[in-house]
Amino acid sequence: MNVKIHYRITQDRAGIPQDYSGARHFVVSEGEAIEDIAMHQLATDYQVPKSAVEICRIES
Repeated sequence: MNVKIHYRITQDRAGIPQDYSGARHFVVSEGEAIEDIAMHQLATDYQVPKSAVEICRIES
């Protein structure tokens, strides 16, 4: 299944407040926790803690 995740990054890796938002497509299987996968991947890509990633909306 292909889903579009709208997200917001609230701080950078040094903990400085930041306000960045965007959207990204993810391919997931049925039954997978989409939010957990997206938060982990976005935190890794932007090199920020998972707490800095907010999922705003999920579209399928």
